[in-house]
Amino acid sequence: MTSTEDKLRDYLKRVTNDLQLTRQRLKAVEGRDGEPIAVIGMACHYPGASAHPRTCGGSS
Repeated sequence: MTSTEDKLRDYLKRVTNDLQLTRQRLKAVEGRDGEPIAVIGMACHYPGASAHPRTCGGSS
């Protein structure tokens, strides 16, 4: 075989291997879709220096 054919074969082998690894990683990520999501905290920020929604109207 020619050098060009050897290079092409090596490239195709490498790309095929990368594709297989990518498929495995994708399958692992897709398998996690069913995992529950936990909300661990919530917060609220009022504009300016307000500490309460009633004081948001104009105290800055």
